[in-house]
Amino acid sequence: MDTIDYTELESRFHCACQDVIGELSIQYKTNYHGTGKLETFFSLIQSEFERVVEIFSHGNNLAEDREAMRRIQAIAKEHAKKCVDDYGRVR
Repeated sequence: MDTIDYTELESRFHCACQDVIGELSIQYKTNYHGTGKLETFFSLIQSEFERVVEIFSHGNNLAEDREAMRRIQAIAKEHAKKCVDDYGRVR
């Protein structure tokens, strides 16, 4: 079994998360900007980051690598939290 370069893996996953953030920004501007829609948008943020973890882990065969999964889940959580914090201030 090959040794995984976790630094490179994390870098690629950060890029995948940036793609999600870009898509979320578009979604917010077109569908969620306005009164009463923020909670729904927060749910979308959570589901989109869960989705990117699933897609990335499947595409890179990481399901059996606990350390890799721990790292990408931590990165996704960090990005999701930042999005919620940022959009929570936009009101």
